[in-house]
Amino acid sequence: MPSLSEMQDQVRRYDEKNGWSKDQASHIVLHMTEELGEIARRILRRDGYKKEVFNSKELAEELTDILYLNLKLANSFNIELEDEWNLMWDRYRKKTNRS
Repeated sequence: MPSLSEMQDQVRRYDEKNGWSKDQASHIVLHMTEELGEIARRILRRDGYKKEVFNSKELAEELTDILYLNLKLANSFNIELEDEWNLMWDRYRKKTNRS
């Protein structure tokens, strides 16, 4: 699996190739919200709240869609997520509880 930095660069190149690198951050967040709704729908299916049949492959596709959009949003603000991940993980390791 590629590193987070490699995935972010892959998204950067893909968006530049397709003319999407200048998408507005607000539009990216709106698309993320849409994808999160689709993830919620899949989970509601799994939990029996929705009548449709749960399909883990569909859930996987939605999760990767939102990962792509997270990488895209980070790119739009020149945030290197791998660096931020490592900083966040250091903070989490120091936590002893959820408060």
